[in-house]
Amino acid sequence: MKCNSVQKRLSAYQDGELKPVEREEFDSHLLSCRSCREKYEQLERVWRTLGGLEQIRPEPWFYAQLVKRIGRHGEHGLLPALRRVFQFVGAPAIASVILVIGLAAGAYLGSNFVQHGLFPSQGISVSDTENAFFASMRVFDPAPPGTFAEGYLRMASYEESGSR
Repeated sequence: MKCNSVQKRLSAYQDGELKPVEREEFDSHLLSCRSCREKYEQLERVWRTLGGLEQIRPEPWFYAQLVKRIGRHGEHGLLPALRRVFQFVGAPAIASVILVIGLAAGAYLGSNFVQHGLFPSQGISVSDTENAFFASMRVFDPAPPGTFAEGYLRMASYEESGSR
């Protein structure tokens, strides 16, 4: 037997959980290997020390209260609160609120970026804020400019007009 496998199973050896053949192999290994024997003796000392300690008897109501507390463990914190909100309000309503907040925050930030000139590559000055607003609304067109959809619609209308 190798020391590694013996040391992993020392507790099983001590508890008498090994088959008789394995126990004989352990005995012979412990007689021949000083390192494993020292580990086993150390484990024995720990068990003797623990066995000499006074056992503490819990109060009769302890287990009932322990089970009750374990059942209540997940009732506090953010996730249970969100679970209760979802239970009454519903996911679509919450998703709608989050969408509205996101759109409002995006519009506010976009407006501030344009007003303070944080988009210099677009060439929009502070005086062109109104034009920038209407230009940004083109994103909501059926086929926004520069998209694949716009190219497809132009190509389809080109074929419909009969000019090839």
